[in-house]
Amino acid sequence: MTKLSELNINEIERNGQWNEKDPEITGIETNSTRVEKGNIFFAKAGDTKNSHGVLFCDHAIERGASLVITDPEGLKFALDKDLKLTIPVLLVRNLEATFDYLCQIFYPNKPKFVMGVTGTNGKTSVVHFSQQLIEKKNNSCVTVGTLGVGGVLNFRTGNTTPDQSFIARILQMAKLKGADYALLEVSSHSIVQQRIKNLEFNVFCFTNLSQDHLDYHIDMETYFHAKLSILDMLRLDTNIIVNIDDEYGKLFLAKAKDKGFKTETIGFSDTADVKLRVTRGTPDIQFIEIIRGKVIYVFQTHLIGAFQAINIGMALLTCEKFGFELEDMVNSCNSLKPVPGRLEFVGKTKKGALVYVDFAHTPDALKHLLETLRELTKGELVLVFGAGGERDKDKRKPMGAIAYKYCDLIYVTDDNPRYEDAKSIRKQIIESCPIAIEIEDRAEAITTAIQLARLDDVVIIAGKGHEQVQIVRDNYFPFSDFEQASVAIELME
Repeated sequence: MTKLSELNINEIERNGQWNEKDPEITGIETNSTRVEKGNIFFAKAGDTKNSHGVLFCDHAIERGASLVITDPEGLKFALDKDLKLTIPVLLVRNLEATFDYLCQIFYPNKPKFVMGVTGTNGKTSVVHFSQQLIEKKNNSCVTVGTLGVGGVLNFRTGNTTPDQSFIARILQMAKLKGADYALLEVSSHSIVQQRIKNLEFNVFCFTNLSQDHLDYHIDMETYFHAKLSILDMLRLDTNIIVNIDDEYGKLFLAKAKDKGFKTETIGFSDTADVKLRVTRGTPDIQFIEIIRGKVIYVFQTHLIGAFQAINIGMALLTCEKFGFELEDMVNSCNSLKPVPGRLEFVGKTKKGALVYVDFAHTPDALKHLLETLRELTKGELVLVFGAGGERDKDKRKPMGAIAYKYCDLIYVTDDNPRYEDAKSIRKQIIESCPIAIEIEDRAEAITTAIQLARLDDVVIIAGKGHEQVQIVRDNYFPFSDFEQASVAIELME
């Protein structure tokens, strides 16, 4: 433990009630629900004018916080809300600088090699393929992303990219457990909110950009500039890997080059530094060629689809930048396993239909998914999907149109409606998908699609992937597409 006086914080004022003038400090936290005994709770401004960390000061103190640090604006917010500060409050002039300073003091250790990946689709796959390749060489790593924290640690997180102090704690715990590699998904929200500020990335990947999160970013230009601003936070010696097949990837590359970063591109385009070619073997196997100059590496995989070739390629380049031999890593690709909920094979029905689940919940992701499955499907392509409530509403009609273009049979159902009217969400999808069958209950929709599927049909259940709950208003009901599909296959007569 460290005494407050030993931290040499540049304070401007003390407020509230101090029973202990020089309390012992064990760490720092910005989320009151994660506060541990002896922590400093940093009360920061929220995303809206009516939200601020000072609203949770009492909760932080109840959980054992030694004191609260905020700035004069935080104090003004508290006074405007008539909050009674009966807790020890330390005011500082530069809250972010103080937070960064204490982060370095309490969480100085992290794995030697750190990779970040951003983009609309593919982040989870790039991270988990990189993890598998690294672990196949008997090295330990930690992953942070949509599926939570994995590798040498294992627990859930509330966000794809947690807040700065939580990431710092995760990396320090991973290092203490022997991890030399850290692989992080970096969301656009986390970039805007600077959750990954001061992280020293060795490698940073840009996968692609397509419509998503416009409830937060308003339009695509703002969304892209949020992604682009990561370049202002990276060290110039960071290796940048870009999917050159993506139009936004080309813009990202140009900006990275302009700033002086070392870059490498990957894609099916002839302009790519590392070129890809895919040929189909059997319905569930494809051969991938990775071409760099005159050298060609070839391997086969059960991970089907051109988008998976891009994800695997980025994972391979990431490992190479970490110091592994590319040829050696390519030899490990034959046994790569799919990420839970990403074109994950559930099983084959008694009638001979194949069933998959996938996380695709954006127009672009759904398009690439259905394009891949359309090529593999000898019978009918059957889709079960919906759209989340209180999220980017403008993507619902395009997703319906994409489903209509590629699928023979479509079931539109509920997918985390939250506080929005679920029937209205389904209606918006069906407006551009007139052949769709509407089944409100997701379990019933999945069961119906599987029971009616015939020989050589492919059933894909899209939108939730790995998720284990269905969110209706503020209720979180246990629900898994994979489990529901498995039960439906098992109970078929």
